[in-house]
Amino acid sequence: MSLFVILSKGGYTIIAIAIAAFIALYIVIERFLYYRRIRENTDELIRSIKPYLDDGDFTTAINILRQKNSPQAKVIVKGLLNKSRESMEAQAREEVKNLEKGIGVLSSVVAVSPMLGFFGTVVGMIRAFMQIESLGGSVNPSRLAGGIWEALVTTAAGLAVAIIFLILYNILVDRENTVVQEINRVMDEFSPYLGG
Repeated sequence: MSLFVILSKGGYTIIAIAIAAFIALYIVIERFLYYRRIRENTDELIRSIKPYLDDGDFTTAINILRQKNSPQAKVIVKGLLNKSRESMEAQAREEVKNLEKGIGVLSSVVAVSPMLGFFGTVVGMIRAFMQIESLGGSVNPSRLAGGIWEALVTTAAGLAVAIIFLILYNILVDRENTVVQEINRVMDEFSPYLGG
């Protein structure tokens, strides 16, 4: 029996779980591509521009930074252009918003998927007991199978979606925290070059 046939036994609830899984998958792929795009070695970044700043050549440092796509580079540029730590902090807040994009929805999918699975379990058991009632109490296992299939398949699907995307959620949150730490590091590193 194929996976599709098994999942089709889950009734309408499996459709809701599948939609939640596709939304989560889209967010995960988009976030991984985003983190790949903004990846930056902060040590190399600091080494590449610090000599220019030490010589007072802010223009060259800013031009080098503008070729980078990382949040760290954007934060430094904002600070150097405006000569203030407050500008760096404002840019840092914007970058953190970009880092967190979609993470709340992913978290919701992780939380809701098992509940959808349990909802499917309840619906499946209701169907099974309705069959028992319609048969006047004489239980025929083959007549109950549909409701039991629905109950078990939706529970398994909901838990599988939650487990998979919880792992991916934690990986993304860890990456976010790493970038935030690097942003804080560059703000501390380059504050002395700012006028205030």
